[in-house]
Amino acid sequence: MKLRRSLNLYDSISLMFSSMVGPGIFITTGYILTQTSNPNWALLCWILGGLLAIAGAMSYAKSASIFPYAGGDYVYLKEAYSPIVAFSSGWLSLSVNFSASISLSAIAFSKSFLTLFNPSWDIYFFESKFLGITFSLGVAQILGISTILFFSIVNFFGIGFASRIQNFFTTFKILGLVAFVGLGFTIGNYNIQNFESFPLIPSDLHGWNLLLAGAIPVTFSYLGWNMITYVAEEVKDPEKNIYKSVIVSCILVTFLYVLINFLYLSSAPVQLLAGDEKIGVTASGFLFGKGVNILITAFICWVFLGGISAYIIGGSRIYFAMARDGFFFPSMAKLHSKYHSPYKSLIFQFLYACLFCFVKEIESLLYLITCSTLLLATITAYTPVIFEKRHLKNEFKIPGYPYSTYLYILSNILIIGTLLYNKSAEALWGFGFTLFSVPLYYYFKLSKKSKQISIDTISEPELEPGGLSLLPENEPIPVGSGDRA
Repeated sequence: MKLRRSLNLYDSISLMFSSMVGPGIFITTGYILTQTSNPNWALLCWILGGLLAIAGAMSYAKSASIFPYAGGDYVYLKEAYSPIVAFSSGWLSLSVNFSASISLSAIAFSKSFLTLFNPSWDIYFFESKFLGITFSLGVAQILGISTILFFSIVNFFGIGFASRIQNFFTTFKILGLVAFVGLGFTIGNYNIQNFESFPLIPSDLHGWNLLLAGAIPVTFSYLGWNMITYVAEEVKDPEKNIYKSVIVSCILVTFLYVLINFLYLSSAPVQLLAGDEKIGVTASGFLFGKGVNILITAFICWVFLGGISAYIIGGSRIYFAMARDGFFFPSMAKLHSKYHSPYKSLIFQFLYACLFCFVKEIESLLYLITCSTLLLATITAYTPVIFEKRHLKNEFKIPGYPYSTYLYILSNILIIGTLLYNKSAEALWGFGFTLFSVPLYYYFKLSKKSKQISIDTISEPELEPGGLSLLPENEPIPVGSGDRA
């Protein structure tokens, strides 16, 4: 039984847009201003982040057009490097990237939702610190877990039903963001003088360090630019629609992000915005008056819900792909007989994502996710170069390739180094999750080999240098995309 190709171009753009526009746009600029108090540099961080997102997404899309199957970077890393590298990527997606992103969006939604009714309801029943991270249980955690459960149930009924719900959220999300920008520039109380007393670009090494430190939370805010690769097996006409959805969604999100943050940063002096984890609501109050706070908060809740839905769709396909290849629990590869959804992967993802809901500080989750994601993205971005060397060709062209890919990889390395220097605890948690993938890989590999021996007494075949193919059973090597020489 296979996944169905039922996502058209608009569905793909909708999924990409919703996965990219999540809690980051409404919370991270306050964190950026704690790293650099220069609003010009803060805005430059958003421009830089958008360019890097586009470069990374185009590299991923090139690999996806060659191997349009569920699992995203897990597939490309297996084909380009080895099974253990692919497993590490899948494990990071499971253990941190998607699961923690789902939880972060759910907790951010819960906190915003509670402010609509009574902020005093946001209380904690338990709190404890472990290895630099504070864990807690409170009303926001309970509400967040309930929200994750709801969207997991929605996805149980198949990608068709889930994508219609996703499109519903995305349509109003786009309209709301466009309306915010339009009204902000026409009737908003923005003041460009807030930028005038600050230099435009850094002039020394310390300034560039501050800029890179500010780019870390921005990198998180653009996460989701690779979402379409995780559901590539369910995209109609993937050779055309994958790269079109990447280009349209990334450019649209970057354009909106820069304009929105210009309005944020011009709404009030930096001193009033720095460190504010609800900067979207605060800046809106300065722009339009305190009377809009309830409306803006409600819209932010809507955006968070759309992000949760998108992350659940993408994440569950990774575990499905890993299990189908024999490197995760076999039951995760099962599809529902009626709805063709990876329902057991959805159940597992729900249970695991709930664990991250107990991390108290949203900022800690943000940096932890960013570190592990950049590690994965850096090595995945190089996969199209490897495929070209193996003569896997296609018609998909990346502007500036391969220099744009090399620049993206170098930028990631610099940001990871800055993250290690400025946020050591969170970065080390990210590296720890990565290293833990090694013993897990060998556990599943031995389990797979033992199972094969017990069934037919034939040893596991020796792997080729690139590893066993991750293509679905009975699928040929891609010919329409390119021929292996």
